Amino acid sequence: MTLSPRRSSFQIAIDVLTVIGEGEKRPTRIMYASNLSWNSLRGTLDLLVDKGYVDEDYLSERNKKYSITAKGREVLGYYDRLESLVQVTTD
Repeated sequence: MTLSPRRSSFQIAIDVLTVIGEGEKRPTRIMYASNLSWNSLRGTLDLLVDKGYVDEDYLSERNKKYSITAKGREVLGYYDRLESLVQVTTD
């Protein structure tokens, strides 16, 4: 069985959350580190902010920074545990 090279919206959200959790705060840096288009990143950041996993702070009218919340770190912890339990190996 071959896995699709495309990421699900869930995996994209986890990737963005991971990048922010590792210290990236600026939208453009998050976009590049997550390997996303600007539109995909905007939708994902909006979702993560709405769910309370990420905080959005305004440095100025057009300048934002993002930081992971305790709830977001908890989600990453659950994801890491699940991933370790479901070790998928390719032959």
